[in-house]
Amino acid sequence: MAKKGFWRFFSEVKSEAKKVSWPNRRQLISSTGAVIVVLIVAGGFLALMDLIYTNVITELLKRIIEA
Repeated sequence: MAKKGFWRFFSEVKSEAKKVSWPNRRQLISSTGAVIVVLIVAGGFLALMDLIYTNVITELLKRIIEA
């Protein structure tokens, strides 16, 4: 009985995959480029925030230790 369910599942997956609207090569490259740009921008933003917070916390700790 488990075998029937197993093959039925893959049969349904195959039929659903046929219904998917797959992107063409141009759309795929465009979308991939957009994702890479967003990742670079987000990474740069996070790196900048890390730098700022590190400097702020370092300065605060220096002032606390000196006091």
